[in-house]
Amino acid sequence: MEKSSEYGLEFLLAFDGRIHHLEEGYWIKFEIKRVGATKKRPHGLSYAFTLHAPDGTRLVGFDNAHGVPARGSRFKVRPEASDHWQPDGDRSRKALRI
Repeated sequence: MEKSSEYGLEFLLAFDGRIHHLEEGYWIKFEIKRVGATKKRPHGLSYAFTLHAPDGTRLVGFDNAHGVPARGSRFKVRPEASDHWQPDGDRSRKALRI
């Protein structure tokens, strides 16, 4: 791995457990861990980034905790990677193309 890429990865991993407070009481939580690379996590990271309202309600999240159904038909092939986002109040999950 290139030195600059390794630095970028270490910088990202240093955000694990951080909470950034935003205006009007909103906040973002970062959870990032290095794991073995798999088809579901080809980049070798387990992550969750979530935006919360001042009362703690989760508004939107981006993570790779589990797979996502293919959109449009139950007969479509599921994406191999687990990267997805889920907006508040919408129990469906949208796959991310990374």
